[in-house]
Formats: sequence, structure tokens, C-alpha cells
Amino acid sequence: MRAVFNKTLLASLVFSAGLTTTAVAQQLAFSSSGNQTQLVELYTSQGCSSCPPAERLLSEQLGNKKLWEDIIPIAFHVDYWDYLGWKDIYSKASFSDRQRNHYQFGNVRSVYTPGFVVDGKEWRGFFRGRDFPANQSGGGNLTLNWDSTSHNAIANYESKARQAKYCYFAVLGFEQGVAIQSGENRGLKIDQNFVALQVQKKAINNAVDANQCQVNLQVVEHEAVKGLQKRAIVSWVTDASERPLQATGGWL
Repeated sequence: MRAVFNKTLLASLVFSAGLTTTAVAQQLAFSSSGNQTQLVELYTSQGCSSCPPAERLLSEQLGNKKLWEDIIPIAFHVDYWDYLGWKDIYSKASFSDRQRNHYQFGNVRSVYTPGFVVDGKEWRGFFRGRDFPANQSGGGNLTLNWDSTSHNAIANYESKARQAKYCYFAVLGFEQGVAIQSGENRGLKIDQNFVALQVQKKAINNAVDANQCQVNLQVVEHEAVKGLQKRAIVSWVTDASERPLQATGGWL
């Protein structure tokens, strides 16, 4: 599997440690081809006492040299634990619905946190101290283009073997040492990485769209991470049962 990361800049850029990019305006292009880039979904909550170890496992991927190329982690913060005394500022009902949809499609056996879904299938290896499973399946070719001026994000997917039904676009945020002041995790400081801040889904009409989809994706400041510049943008395509076929993305 090979992932390509290209940037065409409309203004000068400043690179910091090869991870973040600052610019007045920019066009970003990411692509994945060959073997499927692994999509790791973590369903979590700041109010869940058993979730911090799972979030640490996700955070470890920041040191993975194959991040964005072989693996793309996303933390979806659910809202069904907000009543426990701490409202997770990242939580959204739509993320809880996403997890329930996995259950409805039979991708997971139950809805719980911390819950991992790897390549559209429930993964319980975390509870046994195992590494993420290897993915050797072919994923087709997926490209993602984003323009910071128009805020247009465009995904193109090509595969002779599999047809995409939906495409997704997401902006991920990163925040260190989030202080939990009440609830089950009271007194803890938790690193929040790969947090889904914005997610947009679009159906692909294969007869009309030719496996291309486009959305307007503005990278707005989330109230929890104002002033922090570390962001990433990702896209993935799925079949009708929400199982990913290919994923791509990288640092903004």
C-alpha cells in the first residue's frame, strides 16, 4: 500500500517538525492506493472511567511512522454518558447514532465504551492487550483534495472490485492535558487526540457522480481547542453497511 501526500501552496508555508502547516491559503492533496489504509474508530467519552487507556492506545499512533499511510485513527465522543456528572465537550448525538448504526448493520455485537471498530468490524483485542490487526485487503485508489479558500473538499474513489456507497470527510483535533473536573474521571488530565470535530457524510450516486463526492468543509475553531493549530483532515469511503473500503488524509 502506498500513500501519497502532495501540497500545492498559494502562499508561503511554515513547517513545524514536519507535522503542522501554517499558510494564508493552501490546497492540500492526499491519496491512498493499493492495500486498504486501516480505519480505526474509537467510541469513547471523557465521562467513562475505562476509556483513558483506550485513548492512550490511540494517542500512541502519533509516533507511528506509517500514520496516515497505513492507519487512520478517529475518536468519536458519544453523548450517552454525559449524564454521569461530566458533559464531554466533544460529544455529539450523531456519533452515538453512528455507533448504533454499526450495531444495526451487525458490525458490532453491542454498544459500549471504550468500543473499537477496525475496518468496519468490532475489535476487542484492546481488552487482551493485542495490537491492531493487520489489514492486507486491496482498497482501491482514494484521493482527497481540500482548498482552504473555497473550503471545498473533494474525494475521488476508483476500484474495479468494490463500489462505494458513501463518502465521509472529517476534521480531527488534538489537545493535551484536558482536565476532567467531575464525574468518573474527576481529577484526571487526558490527552485527546484524533478527536472528530466535524464530520460530513454524503451518498455517492455511482451513475451520476462517478465515485466522486464534494462538500464544503470549513475548519472552524472548536470551543475546546481554540488557539491550538494542530488539525488533520481525513476522508473515507464505505459500502452500504458502513464498512470502509479505503481511507486517506493527513495534517493540515
